[in-house]
Amino acid sequence: MTMTIRVGVIGMGQMGTHHAEIYKKLPLVELVAVCEYNDDRRKEAEQQFDVVAYKDYKEMLANPDIDAVSIVLPDNIHREAVEVAVANNKHILLEKPLAKTLEDGQAMYEITKDYEKVFTTGFLLRFDPRYNMVKQALDSGELGDIIHLYCRRNSPITGPKRYIGASDLSMHVMIHDIDYINWYMGCNPVKVFAKGRSVLLKEHGMQDVIYAIVTYENGAIACLEACWVLPENSPTSIDDKLELVGTKGVAYVESSDNGVRFISDKRIQYPDTRHWYYTNGEVAGDLAEELMAFINNIIHGTKSIITPKESLDSLRVVDAIERSLAEGKEVGM
Repeated sequence: MTMTIRVGVIGMGQMGTHHAEIYKKLPLVELVAVCEYNDDRRKEAEQQFDVVAYKDYKEMLANPDIDAVSIVLPDNIHREAVEVAVANNKHILLEKPLAKTLEDGQAMYEITKDYEKVFTTGFLLRFDPRYNMVKQALDSGELGDIIHLYCRRNSPITGPKRYIGASDLSMHVMIHDIDYINWYMGCNPVKVFAKGRSVLLKEHGMQDVIYAIVTYENGAIACLEACWVLPENSPTSIDDKLELVGTKGVAYVESSDNGVRFISDKRIQYPDTRHWYYTNGEVAGDLAEELMAFINNIIHGTKSIITPKESLDSLRVVDAIERSLAEGKEVGM
């Protein structure tokens, strides 16, 4: 008898819609429900995916016919949704970060660390071949021990305008890099010093740019740059970079929006070719790999490569960055 995983998606914004589209194309998966608080978006999703559309995720999670859920809600309301999903014994894929606050993250860690079902946080770059290849080179010893690394993740101001009040730069953008750096280092961060500036987003109480220096137990230093106020007409949606220097070699990751460019009277654009691009009308790329890994864990009874502790550890660095910004000095972890 072939197993079919019955899946629901909570939150039908841009990313939630991508999740639903990917589930629709996966074998052994049936998208059976979506949930969206906004009435217009809920009606659109119901028509687009031809599934039951809930307004209240508690009602959806109480449905015993749903095996697994993607939770794609604003960062500041993750905790209750995860608590309800765990109470209803669902497999859970939670879009990063774990939570907006360390207090919520710690509470969520406590209920998921020994959870029998699959629980994972959607750190997309774990499934990006570029960043994964660097991890493989480190694990094989090819690069030796990490001396230092520098990374950046910059994007247009259209992003934070969607997240006003729900998130900020460190926890929504920089945390992608924090996660894979912790993964690379294989030891705990011990000190953080951060500086930020707020100009274009000042009225919303959000940072425009953050620079952070994180020191690890092994002595390695990571320098992180994140900015999300590039112009709205920026030709690239994500400007990311990594330079890692080890005792035996170096590794470089260049900007994600490479490989194809369009210059016409309609646009100047270097589109995303890795994260959630469309091929033959279907979403492909890192996000599809992430969701496939989630389903594969469910089918085979295995755990995600991204553990609850790793999700919490990333949030601990975010918390330290925010404390350093507020105190104007280096802080301990």
